Amino acid sequence: MSSPSYGPMFPSTAYWLSLIGGVLILLGGLAEVLSGILLQSTINSIVPGAGALVIIEGVVGLLLGLVVIYAAFRLKAQPGSARTWGVVIIVVALLSLFGGDGFFIGLILTLIGGILAVSWHPPVMPQPVYGQPGYGLPTNQPTPTGPWGPPAAPPLQPGGAQRFCSYCGSPNVASAQFCAKCGAAMP
Repeated sequence: MSSPSYGPMFPSTAYWLSLIGGVLILLGGLAEVLSGILLQSTINSIVPGAGALVIIEGVVGLLLGLVVIYAAFRLKAQPGSARTWGVVIIVVALLSLFGGDGFFIGLILTLIGGILAVSWHPPVMPQPVYGQPGYGLPTNQPTPTGPWGPPAAPPLQPGGAQRFCSYCGSPNVASAQFCAKCGAAMP
């Protein structure tokens, strides 16, 4: 018998969107650095110093992409702090507008992933209720019956002398050496 599935225990959609967006921001920053290096002489002939500005903007994109990827991994590793990491992802995604926005698709995916992380709630696991069948036992294990269960208790006589088990508190006949309910040795 398979156990019921309650969904992932971390914000998986937010994780994947943020991770993909972070990789795209990283690649966008890399593309800006490479284009700034390769076209530096051409860009500098048009606007002096613009080649260095493109390279700096690409380096910022690389760093922001790495921060988003790190935040996505933390989102998966620490689902209890999903809101914090979601806010970090949103802020870094907005900052990526100023340095390699990941071909704009990376920015959009990262923003959506951050919003999903902020709004994620962990799945609620049903708690066992005392008295339900199987409470305290594994789901596919037989109940202790037959020769392996506790010994049968002699019937208690009304008004007769009785002792109470120090372990489970159930009443037993006064001469009992073991508890009829739990099997613990009587003092």
